[in-house]
Amino acid sequence: MELLQLRYFLTAAHYQHMTKAAEHLKIAQPALSQAIHRLETELGVSLFERKNRSITLNESGKLLQKRLIPIMDALDRIPQELLENQAHAAHTIHLRILAASALITNRIIAYRALHPDVNFQLYQADTHSAFDLCVSAVRADRPDLDSGEDNMIMLEEDLYLAVPANSSYGRKNSIRLSETKNAGYICLAGSRPIRQISNSYFAEAGISPRIIFESDTTESVRNLIAAGLGIGFWPQYSWGPLEGSAGPLAPNSSVKLLPITGQTCRRQIILICSPEGRENPVVMDFCHFLVENSRWI
Repeated sequence: MELLQLRYFLTAAHYQHMTKAAEHLKIAQPALSQAIHRLETELGVSLFERKNRSITLNESGKLLQKRLIPIMDALDRIPQELLENQAHAAHTIHLRILAASALITNRIIAYRALHPDVNFQLYQADTHSAFDLCVSAVRADRPDLDSGEDNMIMLEEDLYLAVPANSSYGRKNSIRLSETKNAGYICLAGSRPIRQISNSYFAEAGISPRIIFESDTTESVRNLIAAGLGIGFWPQYSWGPLEGSAGPLAPNSSVKLLPITGQTCRRQIILICSPEGRENPVVMDFCHFLVENSRWI
């Protein structure tokens, strides 16, 4: 059975008149009759009761019409569905988040409020290789050689040390990492860029930190540091304000953020676009939005 034959059959079944059906199809009436005859021969049954040029569906014809209508309707919808799927794919950003997840999530919400037609597919595993855009982090004073010239710097920020305000560290206005060799650290898991950056600073300071808790989520790290259960690195902007924290001149808060001296502890949040992402205007527009709105409001 050919698709054209089936369309001819449905048109003839609708008009129940060969001449009218042929006029609708803009073909000669004999051509329509031959197409219907070939279909009947292939199926091995007649489909119409014929009387001159008037035709009436028989039981076989009615059954075929019933089966064909939803199939042909589905086929007719395919071109529009393909266009819609293409538009949806073009407006879906596959985003891998390895750093600043709280800030990026906040920015996704803000961007979606402006562009509700844009969708996001989020990944946090660093093993997921397929992405349009990846958010990662590198040391500001020693960017990775593999970061790429086309990558964008979303944000550059200092790393502070968050300490309990009522501890011996809380009486300080700044701190060296070498002074914390006996402290209990709360950190993100080793696969996260900030942990790798932190480890490089520990190595430079000549200490092996005592890790008392590590997590895959910044929320757990944030909450435990805020509760004063240990100390840890705290990015200047991308994690947002530390609840209950204060600078060196506000000793009554439960947590104190201390500048780190003796080393330049600073990182860059970078946006890495795949080749496909760089060709997608929606992805690039979101990148520029992130750069322009790189801090918590």
